[in-house]
Amino acid sequence: MFEIPPYAKKILNVLNAAGYEAYIAGGAVRDLLLGRPPGDFDVTTSALPEETAAVCKAHGIKTIDNLGQNFGCVVAVIEGHNVEITTFRGESYGSDAHKPEKVWFSKSLRDDLSRRDFTVNAMVMDVDGKIYDYHCGQDDLAKKILRTVGDAQTRYSEDALRMLRACRFVGQLGFTYVQQDGLLPPFGEEGTPYYLPQNFKFPVERCAGLSLERVRTELDKLLVSEHAGHGLMLLMATGLTDAHFRVKESGSYTEIAILPELRHLAGLAQNRRFHCYNAWEHTLAAVDNSPRDLIIRWAMLLHDLGKGMPGIRGTHPDGSPSDHGHEALSAVMAEELLTRLRYPKDFKKRVVWLVSRHMRFAPMMFTKERTLTRWVRAEAAGGEFRTSKDLTEAFSQLKEVFLADMGATHAGNNPQLMAEGRELADAVIEIARNKMPVHTADLAVNGADLAQIITDGAETGIFLKYLLERVRSGNLPNERAALLEAAKHRQQKTSAKAEI
Repeated sequence: MFEIPPYAKKILNVLNAAGYEAYIAGGAVRDLLLGRPPGDFDVTTSALPEETAAVCKAHGIKTIDNLGQNFGCVVAVIEGHNVEITTFRGESYGSDAHKPEKVWFSKSLRDDLSRRDFTVNAMVMDVDGKIYDYHCGQDDLAKKILRTVGDAQTRYSEDALRMLRACRFVGQLGFTYVQQDGLLPPFGEEGTPYYLPQNFKFPVERCAGLSLERVRTELDKLLVSEHAGHGLMLLMATGLTDAHFRVKESGSYTEIAILPELRHLAGLAQNRRFHCYNAWEHTLAAVDNSPRDLIIRWAMLLHDLGKGMPGIRGTHPDGSPSDHGHEALSAVMAEELLTRLRYPKDFKKRVVWLVSRHMRFAPMMFTKERTLTRWVRAEAAGGEFRTSKDLTEAFSQLKEVFLADMGATHAGNNPQLMAEGRELADAVIEIARNKMPVHTADLAVNGADLAQIITDGAETGIFLKYLLERVRSGNLPNERAALLEAAKHRQQKTSAKAEI
């Protein structure tokens, strides 16, 4: 059972001793009640910011000056932890979709909790473990329900980021989202794990005031959550995929779409011979099947973007839909999307590579034509990777992408077929790891070793490239003795030709 740690208790105790109310607030209380380790411990107090700072100083607790005090927040640094200590407050919002227009301090804990986003986050705990809960947060925890404090439209209009946080909390907690207002018809394919018997209206137009950094942070947290598929379903159902946010460039703001490329996947039919879900529910199942690694999760979210698109969607003779070659278009669309969202170059490059290659294993499963070495050799020589370690990492990630995708089809119910897929992927990884150097630096010899062999002034780099090609071709092992012997043999042949 997790408890309030001593450093956080110390802050509560010193504020209480000075005559102020002080409580652990928000997500930490929720996680403690759920038996989960809290990420951090925030404190809410009746003390004004300057009073909080004075109490901390009197007890040798360092505070970070002028950080967040406009919003009643003092950051205390204690035992290597940053603790945000926020004064009870009220707030009102204007045109900014996340930053309060006005903030005023309050002496009422009840008022402070009434401004919070969701009931499960609107609880506090005192130093003795007593819970103060004015909005039935504990009941909602027990029922595994996520709902706003009061009217949902009001909460979301105040702070648009709360809509994305709703999706993220559904993903992290595995809770069912509910609201009393703005009810819409069901969404999704009935009978699937992701079907929503009740959809909800969100004021998504308010997202236009959100920043790229905040939107991307919420998307990333959602994607790596335990129940990401359910959070993503809410994101799609409420129209948040089609919302916009803003990016400031050259002193002015530009509106950027969040994830509109996903919209056409909702309800998109697939060949039921292979698929048990439509394209969107298949994507959600594939995401949930995969490791909670951000690169892999983004690849799973985007791997089928090309399906259903003009030039890709076709029809088999039996009338069933086909999407031959969708992986190539998916990769193009994924690169455009990740570029728009300003993801780092290397991150984007790897996701796009995974998307573009996610279908490579599938034909081998059926034809048994497993030209694995040829494939890995082409990737090693293609300039995409710097070292064999990078190549091996990429194929290890591709294995997870392949198995997650495969597991979201009828094949997921066939243990033998899944085992064959895993064996195939492991064989590729073994080739990449032990038989396919990418760069001459991956060889078991270096230029200094060859300098002792080369006697006619030839460049060692030429010899290294020769050895690299020999190893890649499979007719020379990447072993020091074998490489040195091959270099000696080449030197002898070179010397003999020079004498003729």
